[in-house]
Amino acid sequence: MAEGFILHQDKGPNETLRDVAQRYLSELAMRCMVQLNEAEIYTPRDKFDSCRIHDLMHVLCSEKAEKETFLKRIDASKYLNDYVLALPPSVGNSVSRLAITREHNAYISSVKGLEEVKDLRSFMLLHKRDYCYESIKLEESTIDFEMSQCLRIFVAKTLPRKVGELIHLRYLSLKWSNVGKLPKCVCSMPYLQTLDLRVFFLHVIRLPNVIWKMKKLKHLFLNEIKVIGGGKLRLDGLDELETLVEIRSETARIADIPKLTSLQTLSVKVRDDCDVDNMSILLSNKNRQLRETCVEVESCDLSWEKGMEFLSDGLTSPSLVSLCIKECKISGCFPYYTQGMCQNLVKLSLNDQEVKVDMMEFGKYPMLQSLSLCGVKMTGTLICQSKSFPQLKELHLSSLSALKEWEVEERAMAKLVDPFVQQFEEGSRRFEIHLHSSRDGYRANANRESQRTSLFPICQD
Repeated sequence: MAEGFILHQDKGPNETLRDVAQRYLSELAMRCMVQLNEAEIYTPRDKFDSCRIHDLMHVLCSEKAEKETFLKRIDASKYLNDYVLALPPSVGNSVSRLAITREHNAYISSVKGLEEVKDLRSFMLLHKRDYCYESIKLEESTIDFEMSQCLRIFVAKTLPRKVGELIHLRYLSLKWSNVGKLPKCVCSMPYLQTLDLRVFFLHVIRLPNVIWKMKKLKHLFLNEIKVIGGGKLRLDGLDELETLVEIRSETARIADIPKLTSLQTLSVKVRDDCDVDNMSILLSNKNRQLRETCVEVESCDLSWEKGMEFLSDGLTSPSLVSLCIKECKISGCFPYYTQGMCQNLVKLSLNDQEVKVDMMEFGKYPMLQSLSLCGVKMTGTLICQSKSFPQLKELHLSSLSALKEWEVEERAMAKLVDPFVQQFEEGSRRFEIHLHSSRDGYRANANRESQRTSLFPICQD
């Protein structure tokens, strides 16, 4: 998309360029040119998390790409001398897309030869383990694109010396980097569409509060941020924004979300500073154009009447795909299932809650694939009826002291991936449950015929 390979004229009604790209990818898979890898936990919109190419096709494409000077891939270990990477003369002036990869133990202090590359459109410094902290460490002065003002894509662990001059940049990724501050000039790039600021998890990146002026921005990925000068990050001017990932109520203005009229994917974390209006925005179905919403709520008070209304409204939103509630105050019972509730919810997590739940109500959610319950109030007997939890793959239960008996009927939890073992504590006693796979799904090992598991003490002081 950043280089214009995805054509606007291929867009159908209510389609985005991302939808067109996914359609292209699906067509390639149907022609057996690529292999799509299905995610373990997937949403209706994101069923695949990666793709691969066949060995023979990879060799053919690589050879053709280099022959046509479409792409050049460099293994840093072959050209590394005293921690300095000297680009081979073959890079020269004919390469328009350059990717440099390295092993986890190959330290690089600088790259020589970039200043000689003309008309470079794409530059990527990649680690073979994307999440590794020991990234390619470069001084800003070692990345020079004086001859490549038409650069469209930049992926690296540091910023180039004159990043503000790359006015044609469409895609900028600092993912897993240790960059501590985003220059204000980046926010002045008139054509930037994707900005990925998910730096290494031990770092906080400081941002100027002018991102809202980036009128062409379509995809914004954040993590731990701090706004320079204080205050919260403004978002209200991003009229074309389609993806907003991991904003937090402590550092961003939640009230700006309804103003993002093109927003389709939202991931947000809220903590105890979130007020009534912000909770209404997040848990009520205000943004009708949203396709996927992931909400994590921590240490908030939902015990008041409006809080429970907002929670019930949020569960009926067709865009809600993931909900995590941790250490919140919720009065009474978790909302019971009604027709149309949680149509696309694939992940639900309730942790350290003083709330009553009926687990069998969750078994009615049609798309639920991951369920985590920790420290909630339950009845002493749990019965998983036949055909309940039709899509469940992951199940995590802990600190359920009231649970004494669990009965799993045939064809319940039929897609649960692994045998489940969990310990519970009650005073000085500990209990555990064992579920073993069978042709009908999962059974308890205490009594195979009745499929009933009675919790029994495994140790006692």
